[in-house]
Amino acid sequence: MKTVYELRRYKNSDSQGYAEALKLYSENIESVYRTDTNEIIFWTDNFKKRFGDSFFILGLYLNDVLIGFSELAYFQEEKIVMIDYIVIDKPYRKNSSFYQFSDKILTFLSDENIEFNYIVCEVGCYFDNLEPAESSKLFIRLLKMAHFGVIKCAYYVPQLGKRNYESQMRAMLMIYTNDEVKQIKKETYLNIIETLFYKYYQRWYDEFFNEEEKKEYKKNLDELFENIKKDLAKKKVIEINGYHNLLPLAPIDYGETKAKKAIKIISFIVIFITSISCFGFLALFIQNKYKIDISNQTAIFSLGVVAASIITSLIFGNKSNILTKMVEKFIDN
Repeated sequence: MKTVYELRRYKNSDSQGYAEALKLYSENIESVYRTDTNEIIFWTDNFKKRFGDSFFILGLYLNDVLIGFSELAYFQEEKIVMIDYIVIDKPYRKNSSFYQFSDKILTFLSDENIEFNYIVCEVGCYFDNLEPAESSKLFIRLLKMAHFGVIKCAYYVPQLGKRNYESQMRAMLMIYTNDEVKQIKKETYLNIIETLFYKYYQRWYDEFFNEEEKKEYKKNLDELFENIKKDLAKKKVIEINGYHNLLPLAPIDYGETKAKKAIKIISFIVIFITSISCFGFLALFIQNKYKIDISNQTAIFSLGVVAASIITSLIFGNKSNILTKMVEKFIDN
């Protein structure tokens, strides 16, 4: 059977397939990242009328079956496209589906005569962790294979709604340009952040918050913006494509990863048992040769366990240890 991918735009909330697309979104997005679907419905019908900027809800279809949802905003003055969501239904989460989605989004922007300088996409990292969660790392890898780069600078996702307190977090901001630039000026980055914070997030929630809540939300955005400015204080340019070694471009082979973990566990057990055995034989040898009274075999075994624990910890706990490297090389082979 021929595989046919198609991208469809839902021009308003009454469009055919729109409700199904929102359902797919709700069922496949983690709660911490989820925006109220009633808000999405409202802005689908009103974003362009209110602000003049564009708001797109898109569905990805495979042989006429809906498999993906995406939400985009385009800020005409700044020439910035924000991809707020790319969601693929779980049975179809393969690299090929993501490539088709990202490629068709670019084609869609071209067909709509959207003139952009930058396309940006947020990837949440859960609070102040130094590294993203595994799901976020996978998303970063996929975006990098779609020619996005990681902006090597502080970024924060503002809180979503009134009570989704977990949603405000550190994040990676990914960026796409037609010429795949390797750095941008500090002023450019601040302009991007200012656009996202005040022309997207603030605009979005001003419609649903009361006056006091609006002031509090604006104050929070200002604080996040100031934190980003502080991180940029000594920089003139910002590098793109950081974390290259941490996030390799090659797709993950989960079968291979699981196999390596299993081998590592087995290696750990073998080394642990071998260490206990060696220490036990050594203790018995010393007892017999020097007539040292170590009649309590439990003590010998306990010492062996302690020694084995120290040895295995040194091997598996220290990445720079030469023994660790030898074991990992053996596992890789």
